[in-house]
Amino acid sequence: KNIEWAEFLHRPNFFFFDFDLVRKEIENRTNILTRFNGITAKQIILKIHTNRHDLTLVDLPAVPKDKVGNQSSEIHKHIQRLINSYVKQPNSIILAVVTANTDPSTSESLQIAKKLDPDGIRTIAVVTKLDLIDDGTQQDTKDLLCGRRIPVKLGIIGVVNRSQKDIIENKSMDATLTSETEFLKTNYPDIYTKHGNKALAHTLQMVLITHIKKVYPKLKFELEELKNKLGKKLLAMHTPDNNISFLIGLLKDISKSYEDTINGNQNDVSVEKIVGGASIARIIQQKYLKTINAIDPLQDLSNENIAKILLNTSGTNQSTFVNEKALQKILKRQLNNLIEPSLDCVELVRNEMLNILNSIDIRCLETLKRYPQLNEDVRKVFDKLLEENVNNIKEFIASYIESYQECLNTANPDFIMEIVKSNNTIQEEILAAANINNYATDDTSDTLLTQPAFTFGKSLEKSIPLPQLIPDKMAQLKKIEINRIQMLNQLLSGLNNQEVSLESSEQVKLHRDLSQCYFEYIRKIVRDFVPKRIKHKMINSFLKELDKRLNEEIFQSYLIEKKIDEVLLEDESFKNDRNDVEAKLDAVRKALKSMIDIQYF
Repeated sequence: KNIEWAEFLHRPNFFFFDFDLVRKEIENRTNILTRFNGITAKQIILKIHTNRHDLTLVDLPAVPKDKVGNQSSEIHKHIQRLINSYVKQPNSIILAVVTANTDPSTSESLQIAKKLDPDGIRTIAVVTKLDLIDDGTQQDTKDLLCGRRIPVKLGIIGVVNRSQKDIIENKSMDATLTSETEFLKTNYPDIYTKHGNKALAHTLQMVLITHIKKVYPKLKFELEELKNKLGKKLLAMHTPDNNISFLIGLLKDISKSYEDTINGNQNDVSVEKIVGGASIARIIQQKYLKTINAIDPLQDLSNENIAKILLNTSGTNQSTFVNEKALQKILKRQLNNLIEPSLDCVELVRNEMLNILNSIDIRCLETLKRYPQLNEDVRKVFDKLLEENVNNIKEFIASYIESYQECLNTANPDFIMEIVKSNNTIQEEILAAANINNYATDDTSDTLLTQPAFTFGKSLEKSIPLPQLIPDKMAQLKKIEINRIQMLNQLLSGLNNQEVSLESSEQVKLHRDLSQCYFEYIRKIVRDFVPKRIKHKMINSFLKELDKRLNEEIFQSYLIEKKIDEVLLEDESFKNDRNDVEAKLDAVRKALKSMIDIQYF
């Protein structure tokens, strides 16, 4: 029961019974982490098994006045930053060490404590080197030990540690404690019981217990949260009992979790960022449709360009009323602007679908990280399957738009309606070019006959005061609109059959307006088609094939090549990580148990 030993977290299951070796291990580990005379934020975690006191201490470096040897000129700032990161924690107790043979007001540790704990409610002052003061300053030291010079709330305790001579002679701690008690009893007989290393250890333990009781509810909640988090992490790190069934289950979990993430059925819904299918929808809505809608139907197409196309497609003949070849050349050129954004959208969705793999269930991701080869192979399957779908869908979309470039259908009712819905200027120019005016039925009222013949639909409604739009007039307006549609249909279905020729400027306007309306008509088709094609042939097809391809290209491949055990072999770093998690979980459980005991202390 009286045997004491130590162990380091970086050397699990190795026990030190000789504390000289513990000191050497600390020095060696420090040199490894800091590369000699350096500084690091990495901890050296040492656990000492003793029947004396239960304490957790963080030994922080002293702040040097000057750099030593090859130390960085910034060493002072680095150490200050490291100390502050621990001392500023509201749940930490500050143990400020002060030497008795120097002025306390110049103490670096007290200055740091005062800065981060101005009221002194978290600070204990420890006064060392009591045996090195002059006889004439003993009263000043007593004032210091009685708290008359340092304003801290948790107490001031003086100690006498081993001298350099004692260390060289390997004086035991028990002998040191006996000498310390005799010194304090001789020099400070009325207060000696409140000082010394034993009193310090007891005070620290009581302060720790009192502090834990004070923050008990919050601390217990945080420890329970940490226990659950570590438990889940450890569960995901367990070693499989059967590698074959483990691999089959993992691949199915990956496929299922990916599908759930795409469809918005994931268990843990992110509140920090948009993921899964929502991120794909955002790409389509905010990037693709926004880009498509912003394209000018007449982009980089001037009236001069149209005039030259009209001339070059007429040859030696005079250009007819509507030059079909010219219109096709113009539209082929303009509709080409819809292809690149559509193909870019496919690429953006492909990249996002690869990114979504990083948003699936955290347990699947953590498991994949354990096996680098498996992780790489899974991502290769995703990339390969997406590449197959991407190439096919890009070819189809490009071909789909090209079909509208090569095969015009100006008699299509939807195109006619696009003209009907266009602005007044375009309607006027198209109908005026065809010399269609004052077209009205005999029963049209004088009010309607006074309206320009090229005004119809919503534009006509706006041109007549609302009271005049009685039901029979509304019916007449509808009839006129139908007549206009029939005229446009007859006009545009014939194209070059018209014998009428136009002035060059009028013909340019006509072909420009027809091109703009036809572009709008095709744009609506494309912006409706591309997202549907992506969802159907890219996303849904991918999800349908994913489970099968993971099984074929990973599980069956591993099985045939007899490499399942090899791929699922854990490396040493992961084993060390699991041991680290187990140790932390064990520590949290013990802390929770200790908190239960503290309630009744």
